[in-house]
Amino acid sequence: MTGLPLGASTFSYIYTHTASDAVMHLADLGFNDVEVVIFPPHLWPTELDPGERRDIPRRLADRGVAVRSFCFPFDDNNLNSLLPEIRSLTVEMYRRVIDLAGDWGVPYLLLLPGKVHPFFPPPFEPMLEWLVEAIRELAPHAEAAGVRLLVENIPSTFLPTSEHLMMALDKAGVDNVGINLDVCNALSAGEDPCVALRRVKDRLGLVHLADRGPEHHEKQPIGGGIVDFEPVAETLRDIGYQGYSMLEVVTSDDPDAGLKESRRILSQWGWQAAGA
Repeated sequence: MTGLPLGASTFSYIYTHTASDAVMHLADLGFNDVEVVIFPPHLWPTELDPGERRDIPRRLADRGVAVRSFCFPFDDNNLNSLLPEIRSLTVEMYRRVIDLAGDWGVPYLLLLPGKVHPFFPPPFEPMLEWLVEAIRELAPHAEAAGVRLLVENIPSTFLPTSEHLMMALDKAGVDNVGINLDVCNALSAGEDPCVALRRVKDRLGLVHLADRGPEHHEKQPIGGGIVDFEPVAETLRDIGYQGYSMLEVVTSDDPDAGLKESRRILSQWGWQAAGA
């Protein structure tokens, strides 16, 4: 394998393809390493019959495709909801996804800090305690399934920056939980992505790549926005990161073309080119 390892998320296809069809489609585009989004109707564990649950990973393996991670961004999830029933239900939903990841041999599952009310946000400390409780509850379940949880930096949550994530994980005191650092999200939260990558390097398990415009956080194909990827590549090499970067293009009129052009542009800074 040459260059920085590069894969792609199925995010662009959650309403147009099933997850298995989207993975095959990404393979047709030359992406053999993928992140699958857990999002009905794209994919939901309880909607899979036993045969599908067993056969899908076999079909993907026969095609030479590896699912490196699951992302579970469903809008109803909230690990720091004011309602204890919602927090408990969210933990249970994560357990179901962890079990599927274990069955399919998927090594990483992204864990997203909860949303906050835009007008009536609760105090920070209770939210932090609720997330820490969830991490401590889910981490042993994930470890038993052979899955590592990765907490992601998301601007719309109460933990928008890499510094917040490190603080939460230090408080949780769970060694087997890492970080997915989203470069676009870091910039949207007012962080220098390279500073963020260096801060989390000892816990870094995965990296998300997308571009964004100067005014809106749209997760667009790379090349038309304001994210500077050359120093990001230099930082990844400098910190010795050997894991995957996942293209997470959400907004695109032509996702196929957007993903291929993103890969072409990234290859000039050292990410894998097609067929590498």
